[in-house]
Amino acid sequence: MRIKLVYPAWPRLRQQTPFILPPLGLAVAAALTPSGHEVSLADENALPLDLDDRPDLVGIGAMLTCQLARAFEIADHYRARGVPVVMGGVSATCAAEEARRHADAVVLGEAEGVWPEALADAAGGRLKPVYRRKKFASGREIPSPRRDLLAGKEYSYRGLRMVDLVETARGCGLGCFPCVVGGFSGTGFRPRDLQAVAREISAIPNDRLYIVDNALQQDEAHERAVFAALKAAGKRWVGHCVSATPELARLAADCGCWYVYQAVITPNEDFARKVRIFHEHGIGVEATVLLGVDSHGPDIFRRMVDYLLDLEVEIAEFTVQTPFPGTALFDDIKRSGRLLHQDWRRYNAEQAVFRPARMTPEQLSEGCQWAWREFYRDDPQRARMARLLRRVLPAREKAG
Repeated sequence: MRIKLVYPAWPRLRQQTPFILPPLGLAVAAALTPSGHEVSLADENALPLDLDDRPDLVGIGAMLTCQLARAFEIADHYRARGVPVVMGGVSATCAAEEARRHADAVVLGEAEGVWPEALADAAGGRLKPVYRRKKFASGREIPSPRRDLLAGKEYSYRGLRMVDLVETARGCGLGCFPCVVGGFSGTGFRPRDLQAVAREISAIPNDRLYIVDNALQQDEAHERAVFAALKAAGKRWVGHCVSATPELARLAADCGCWYVYQAVITPNEDFARKVRIFHEHGIGVEATVLLGVDSHGPDIFRRMVDYLLDLEVEIAEFTVQTPFPGTALFDDIKRSGRLLHQDWRRYNAEQAVFRPARMTPEQLSEGCQWAWREFYRDDPQRARMARLLRRVLPAREKAG
């Protein structure tokens, strides 16, 4: 069969630096596709989507809630042309009943094991409405992605190839309340085969990687092994939830850690301690800020900006708390009557889609935009990003 994998466009945060990360999940699905099929991958965030073609099967991956509406439009278009559609991904799983109304089949949860089954059924004209594993995939079942499908120049920023994504484990037991990962990938830690990970890292031509694991810090032995593989390959990398102890921060820096993402909800000493440790070892910090939790009043925007400027974090990204479907937060807010709507396009962590406890929705949305402007007022985001890039660019790229 001619299989077209589609990653729908989604509305980016207006203030974000405009570079595009490749859709790793679809590249993994391509790697799971048995030989004999012809596979293409279309990322609508990178290039316009050709809707005039007629593949034998379309697979649509919806990772983000704000992709769902566009995913449904694409699915409806192809089905109207007589092309069967299979939908999957985190958000399609979390909004499964709605997804089933727009697709011939929905893969709920992880694709390992069930995607080849769905393809065999599609080839025989007997697609089932739902495919789902009985238990989570083991780490050894998770393949290296089809990176040849992600090799385009559209994944560059100002002519520079940014980061290639690497997954070394699945599952997260940290239990952060607004997150969908625990429900989708489970709370148990499932590392991939480390030799396979090391081979994959070494084979990537790009010097800059993004370790997309939700929490490397969950398993120190695995974290150390990943650091060793990165050091052996001579890579520079970014990641989140890296252990913030002096020893592991030193090891992270020694194996090329460039900067880390650190979530923060309120100014607190633990976050400040982590920032100091990372900075002491030459590792930058991007603060991913969540605004609008029930303890936040209108003063949170000024307090948070002042706090982050005092800590001298390199980058900050300000987001509005969003009750994503599939989370306890969504259920609680909907049950309490505080959910404003279910217009998934607006669930992009920029607009308030619920009534906060101590401010209006308008105050929350506007306050978040104010925080973006104020944090970067005297030191623009582009200048901060340029300084981060200069830390890792070889001399030939700096000169270019």
